[in-house]
Amino acid sequence: MTSLGSLMVVLWAGSSAAGPWRGYASVTTGAILDHTSGLRARGGALQAYVGGETPFGLSLGLVGEGVQTWGAKFSGQQAELDYLSLGLELRLRFLREGGVNPWVGLRVSQSRSTPLAFPADGEELRRMLHSGLSTALRLGVDAWFGEHLGLTASTAWQWCDVRVDDPTTGAAGACTNPLHSLLIGPTLRF
Repeated sequence: MTSLGSLMVVLWAGSSAAGPWRGYASVTTGAILDHTSGLRARGGALQAYVGGETPFGLSLGLVGEGVQTWGAKFSGQQAELDYLSLGLELRLRFLREGGVNPWVGLRVSQSRSTPLAFPADGEELRRMLHSGLSTALRLGVDAWFGEHLGLTASTAWQWCDVRVDDPTTGAAGACTNPLHSLLIGPTLRF
């Protein structure tokens, strides 16, 4: 963790020459992958981001995301881990002088999940509704085709976007294991 932090500081310091204030807007789409739970959910995602950037590469923006996934079958029904989230994302951009700008981000948002709940023995799957605070650690890169138009590709590990009731422990709205997203789409810089 210390090495990663040191690398981020060196990259940022080496490219932190003050530039103009900028705005960013992007719409990305891609896939959500569940690597860590037994559901093995997979599905599609759509994300929108609008933010402003300081002259030193630190930006803050509003981010919204919607996801629909399908996983393993239980009692003849296919499990789903679906959610909508709206929140804030802090991004730090590196190497801003060139045509390719990597960045790291931290998202904190309010998520509303509507998964099919895990059944107790003999019960049918049922749709649940939960909301709560969620977070994501994001890594991305912007490739620019000119001054204003580019392409954004990003990946993220997301915590607590989906909550479920666990009949074995009686926990209501417990966080599922982290979900992994892979997104790509157009971005504007103004």
